[in-house]
Amino acid sequence: MKKQILLGAAFLFAASMTYGQQGDCDDCSVPQVRCIDCSFDQLDSGPRGADINTSLVDQDGIANIAIVDQMGDGNFSTIKQDGQMDALGGVGNEAYVDQYGVKNHSDIKQDGNYNYGEVYQNGTENYAKQDVGVGWAENNDAYAFQYGEGNTSFQKQRYDNNEAGVVQDGDGNYAEQDQSSEENAVAGSTAWIHQFGTSNEAKQMQRGSYNFAFAFQSGENNTSSEDQVSDAGGMSANDSWTFQFGAWNLSCVTQEATGDAYNFSGVGQNGFNNSSYVNQYASDGANYSLVFQGTYWNNLSNNNVSKVNQYTENGENRSLVWQVGAFNESTVDQYAMNADNGSSVTQFGYKNVSGVDQSATDGASNGSTVFQTGYGMGGTNFSAVNQTAEGDDSWNTSSVDQYGFGNVSCVDQNAIDGFNNNSVVYQFGMENQSFVNQDAISASNTSDVNQMGNNNFSCVTQVGTTNTPF
Repeated sequence: MKKQILLGAAFLFAASMTYGQQGDCDDCSVPQVRCIDCSFDQLDSGPRGADINTSLVDQDGIANIAIVDQMGDGNFSTIKQDGQMDALGGVGNEAYVDQYGVKNHSDIKQDGNYNYGEVYQNGTENYAKQDVGVGWAENNDAYAFQYGEGNTSFQKQRYDNNEAGVVQDGDGNYAEQDQSSEENAVAGSTAWIHQFGTSNEAKQMQRGSYNFAFAFQSGENNTSSEDQVSDAGGMSANDSWTFQFGAWNLSCVTQEATGDAYNFSGVGQNGFNNSSYVNQYASDGANYSLVFQGTYWNNLSNNNVSKVNQYTENGENRSLVWQVGAFNESTVDQYAMNADNGSSVTQFGYKNVSGVDQSATDGASNGSTVFQTGYGMGGTNFSAVNQTAEGDDSWNTSSVDQYGFGNVSCVDQNAIDGFNNNSVVYQFGMENQSFVNQDAISASNTSDVNQMGNNNFSCVTQVGTTNTPF
């Protein structure tokens, strides 16, 4: 029976040592990182309190401009602009709201094309909402700037060539943006959120031909969520960038691209207790994921967790994970149909855990590279690579480099009606363990294990027409 590999650092090391002492080469189960919860509570919306200062603006036509300035507590502003003069829509509406005080409330509704809305709020418990576009609305801009605590911003834009942005400076902020680009003269949508403070939450949802989302958060207990779906004409692509500086940060990215499309996700986290989850699906396209946690010169970026899931048909999966510090965890799951998988994991520090699971069908290939090192010859690194390639001319390639002591490397390769399995393992230190299991019934296996140090253990099992261990 295969043993379950857990991620508790001490238990994981004990389990892997027991595994090596038994000399069992059959179990290369890929470890799974601890649960990453991408859900978060939406802050309350709606009126903030007594409506002491109230402004209501209603404009019909084109080239409308509304400017509202309010100072004091309990400010309330509503602006409605209707530029939908005919089937093609109206043009040139502008709305500006400045509010200073406590419990500010701003609500802007714009219909038509070439709309511009801007909200500036300075105080506490601010609320801003912008709802833009009906019909073939396009080229709309919506921005919110909030300074204080307990701020919430909601922005919704319909149809193409839209841009929405939010800046929040303070604690307990929440920003949500929703964009849809459905055909017409499609180009796409752009959304960005900048947050400074603690307990910030950013949520961005995009649907359309080309989606670009950017999130920047500086502080602690930050959460960022990007959800992108590309399925309507145009470029059919998703781009997402997330940068988080501080502690206890969480980033979640979900992307789906249909047609001849691609998904790209870039996540950068600097601090400790960071978590990143990327889920990508591409039909007839490619998935690209970059995750950077910590920096090369900062070994205090501890307890980082990264999980990447990629699925593609007739395309390719590419994943790069870079982690610096202690107690790092990384898992990469890749599935490619008539396509290729490529994964690279680099971990600097100690007590690192890396799991790579790759499956390629219809004559595709899997490629995996894992590099692990410990500071001051520290180690206890664990790496598990599981590869399955099915179909003519399919193959598996794995490379694992480990530096330190107490390292464990496990490689399981299966080439079904394929070309070959190739595994290279290099371990430098002491008390290192290497397990290689290769199965290529109608093909060849090649395993190269190099160990330098004392008390090392190596186990290689090969099934195939031509086997070469050395």
